Amino acid sequence: MHPLDLISEFSVVLFIAIMEKKYIILFFIIISYIAFSYLLSLLGKPREIGQRRLFWVSLFLTPILGLGFLLASQEKKMKIYKEESYKCERCGYIFSDAHTYCPLCEEDGIKRELKPVNKIMT
Repeated sequence: MHPLDLISEFSVVLFIAIMEKKYIILFFIIISYIAFSYLLSLLGKPREIGQRRLFWVSLFLTPILGLGFLLASQEKKMKIYKEESYKCERCGYIFSDAHTYCPLCEEDGIKRELKPVNKIMT
């Protein structure tokens, strides 16, 4: 066997080893990129942009731009309103329609007045 053949075989083996190492590093970079995009998207859940939208923005436009979108997005605002309802103190049932007496207690022959209750809804 000629010494040049040994060198060429060694260079081929070395090239394959280097390429495998590059692919491992590339694979690690891709997995890290996706993981960072996902972790950043978790911060978007309580914001107007939302978790899913922030994930796709971070994935396709880089996590740095995703962070910019996250910081520009406002927090979700809860809409609080009051709903008027009526409660029977005997049976504990709550009615959303206005009644003078509890319809369930009237079936039993008892007339109980309903008391107005304001429930806070979100």
